[in-house]
Amino acid sequence: MTGRDSAGQAPLVRVATITVGTNEHRWLEPCLASLLESDIPGIDLAVWYVDNDSHDGSTAFVKDRFPQVRIIQNEGNVGFARANNIGMRAALDDGADYVFLANPDTQTPTSLLRDLTEFMETWTDYGVVGPMQYEYDESSSTALGAYNDWSKTALRWGEQHAFAGDWPNHPSPAGPPEGRAPNTLEHAYVQGAAFFVRAELLRTVGLFDEVFHTYYEETDLCRRARWAGWRVALLLEVGIQHFGGGGTAGSSYRRIQMRRNRYYYLLTDIDWRPLPVLRLAGRWLKDDLRGRGVGGVTTWWRGTWETAEAVCWLARRAALIRARRRAHRRLGRQTDGSGRPQARSAR
Repeated sequence: MTGRDSAGQAPLVRVATITVGTNEHRWLEPCLASLLESDIPGIDLAVWYVDNDSHDGSTAFVKDRFPQVRIIQNEGNVGFARANNIGMRAALDDGADYVFLANPDTQTPTSLLRDLTEFMETWTDYGVVGPMQYEYDESSSTALGAYNDWSKTALRWGEQHAFAGDWPNHPSPAGPPEGRAPNTLEHAYVQGAAFFVRAELLRTVGLFDEVFHTYYEETDLCRRARWAGWRVALLLEVGIQHFGGGGTAGSSYRRIQMRRNRYYYLLTDIDWRPLPVLRLAGRWLKDDLRGRGVGGVTTWWRGTWETAEAVCWLARRAALIRARRRAHRRLGRQTDGSGRPQARSAR
């Protein structure tokens, strides 16, 4: 750990974990217990639970079972992006040096937070990192067996861009080999289910873009981090258990959210030239109208209706999309004399 206090002792590094839950009672016991049982010498740990309008007694359970957990109760379901932002703002106001977003359906090995923190303290060019994800094991929070589906996909696509499956020839977002930490994979993004981020980055680049509401918000934050000069990577030698899937799998909500957000992400990406944007969006539109697009398969008539809803949503935000592109172009210019992004208030 870096730095010394007035007594010559290395100060504690402050890490805040944030878990957002909406009717996730069944997962909260192993999730929060494993976070609180972390082996963290030299780390001041604060565990936050943000309840996103649950109706299954989640908040009361956490308050009774884990009195040391700090609780934030939202009056409504404000979406994944905003709910995590509420937690991150509270953690930043409390003086956190690092923030770890952990989904309720995760179990954290005892050494994970220490490993993530020590990595970031050593490799200061990295702004966002994440562990590899393994299949969920209800019998043990420490066992790491097989990779889950997300890790398999991340390893398959490697260090390509976020839409490599649809457009493989776009340049990789990964940084240069020089200065890279060993045993890292600079994947397009770190999934929000297990997302370890430097507070300095959040104060420089901002928090999640709440326009996304749910899906693609972490992918967007990772690209903004890179535009501002930070590295983003998965750490191949550390892991977490994650069940995955979520409660919206196969729903109309998931399909509409993922489709509109994917277009919004593409249209606000300053690395893409206009012609490839139009060609890729056209390819997506064809599949979406047939009910075969991102977010799950449905009938052609439902696909047409859901796609029309997503397109109307985008059209109403044309001015916002232009504003986001201008803001993204400014990110790379907001550096100090050393090339490190200048700190500013988190949005």
